[in-house]
Formats: sequence, structure tokens, C-alpha cells
Amino acid sequence: MKNKKEINLENFWHQHEYFTENYVEKTLTDEMVSTTESKLGYRLPESYIELMKIQNGGKPIKNYWINEYAKGNEVEEIGITGFFGIGSKKSHSIFGEYGNEFWFTEWEYPRDIGIIIADTESGGHDMIYLDYRDCGNEGEPKVSVCFQEYDYEIQVLANSFEEFITMLVSEGKLCSR
Repeated sequence: MKNKKEINLENFWHQHEYFTENYVEKTLTDEMVSTTESKLGYRLPESYIELMKIQNGGKPIKNYWINEYAKGNEVEEIGITGFFGIGSKKSHSIFGEYGNEFWFTEWEYPRDIGIIIADTESGGHDMIYLDYRDCGNEGEPKVSVCFQEYDYEIQVLANSFEEFITMLVSEGKLCSR
């Protein structure tokens, strides 16, 4: 990641048994990345792969996205429950029981946005995507949120995964705003 000074990837993940049991997949390999990209039909961003190679899924220590410049009906903050691991063994992984296919099929989230990579504190009512609508399957996706309760309205959160990660803050920062 270009902004390594802004974010310490080695101290990114919250360690807790629940997330280890439900989100964290085995160590990510290049072969797993290739297989995942082939199955999904999208090229994953390098910054996302780099983060998942440190720990393949889980809850970030800084788990709130903040938009200080929200306009109109834009959401101002989103609490992330966890990032889905790249794999299928854990229930909250990209191919797991509560992964992409579950959200597309059971909750009717749109497939044409891209890949759902994280769930939120809303309990399924908004999901975080790698958003490929503007860049195509091989480009650098934006990060967006899709709101189930608002007829699947989409709001772009960041122009890249790397930018999204640098925008995350801890709950303490959230309370001091």
C-alpha cells in the first residue's frame, strides 16, 4: 500500500475468538487469489490482497468509516463488523455460508455492483462492496455501501480500497467527533 505510514497493517486486526472462528480464513496464497478471481470474474485490488495476506479476514481495530463532508442524504458513518476472509471454510467468508451468494440470494443484494467484502453493524441491512461498475472487472474498484432498507441504494465510500482503509477510525475517535 502506498500509504503505509498512515496505517499500520501489522496492527490492523482486532484479535477475538468470535472473529477467528467466523471470519478468519487460512493464510492467503497467490493460488487462492487466482482461484477466487477466476470464480468471481473480478481482479482483486492489490491493496486488498496485501491486507488479506497479513490476516485473511476479521474485524479491524479501526472499524468505523466516517464521512465528515456528508451531503444531503449521504450516510455519515458506518460501523464494520468484519471483513470476509477469502475462502469458504468460515461462515463469514466470501464463499462461506454468509458470504456473497447468501446476500445475493437470500437478501437480494445486487450482483452487478461487484464483490461483497464486509458486513456492517446494521445486521444485514447494508453491505460493503468492491464496486466494479465504473472500472469493469479488471480495473481498480471503488468501495461502496449498498442499503437494503433503501431499495438497495448505493453510496460510494472511497475511490479505492486503499483510500477506504485509510479513512477508518476507531470507536474512540468516533465518540470524540
